[in-house]
Amino acid sequence: MSAPGSRREKRIAAEDAGALIARTLADGDLLAIGGLFKQGRPLALVREVIRLGRKNLKLVSSPGSGFDVDLLIAAGCVAETFLPAVTLEDRMCPAFRGAVEAGIVTAHCVDALSVVGGLLAAANGVPFQPVAAWKGSDVPRHNPLVAPIACPFTGEALYATRAIRPKLALLHAQEADAYGNVRHLATMTYADQLIARAAETVIVSVDRIVPPDEIVARPRETSIPCIYVDAVVEIPYGAHPTGSFPLYSIDEAYIEHYADLAEAARRDADGAGARLADYVATHARAPARQEDYLALAGGAARMRALEEEAASL
Repeated sequence: MSAPGSRREKRIAAEDAGALIARTLADGDLLAIGGLFKQGRPLALVREVIRLGRKNLKLVSSPGSGFDVDLLIAAGCVAETFLPAVTLEDRMCPAFRGAVEAGIVTAHCVDALSVVGGLLAAANGVPFQPVAAWKGSDVPRHNPLVAPIACPFTGEALYATRAIRPKLALLHAQEADAYGNVRHLATMTYADQLIARAAETVIVSVDRIVPPDEIVARPRETSIPCIYVDAVVEIPYGAHPTGSFPLYSIDEAYIEHYADLAEAARRDADGAGARLADYVATHARAPARQEDYLALAGGAARMRALEEEAASL
């Protein structure tokens, strides 16, 4: 083990996160987003992508995605998705639905196994992952990640899902140290570890930076070791409006407000498109700091309420 003084710190300032994303993510690149549905989505970092004005991005995620993907589409950042599920759980994602229906975004027909298998292949440094589970199903028929293969040893008919190697991965967790050792405080880590191993560059936002001694004292709680992390940035409430359990709950009211705007825009209601564009400009592009964004989202009082809700669960 190297001496503590020889380890490279990977902590960056919040104001530098956008510049790092700008250097590593170009128009048309494959972007991976961590978390699942309404938990642990790196929304503060996603807003940086929107502020940069990136276009024609391809998106991959853990099998369940939602608000963050819809916001990126509403901001005009996305051309293709490789996402098994895009949903707000209690309703469809309006911007995603509208963009796919209009032919603006290509939503590739992929399932959870092909995405997780593709990430596993990239994590292991191989071009594909063999899969037997699709035998007798129609899953491979329209799935661009899948191709039939034969086992080189037995000749058994199998399928391969190609490696998925994102140009950049954005993740969120509750804690990390300055060296980039990440700790999820809940079991809801989903595919984040695979994404971290598969991507070329990995940026992790965390609700708080903790001393390295705390990580060393409980090493088995480290969910993503520093060797897979390029930068870690402390952004309190960095997953909002999704949750970061057990620290704070999902801000359902915030998500519903956005979804109502986006649905009205999808239905082409009078003036709704302009109102949605104004929402994206105000809530995603304009806030230069996390504090500015949180003020728009209800400020300290709202964040305390979400913390109290999480503590009561």
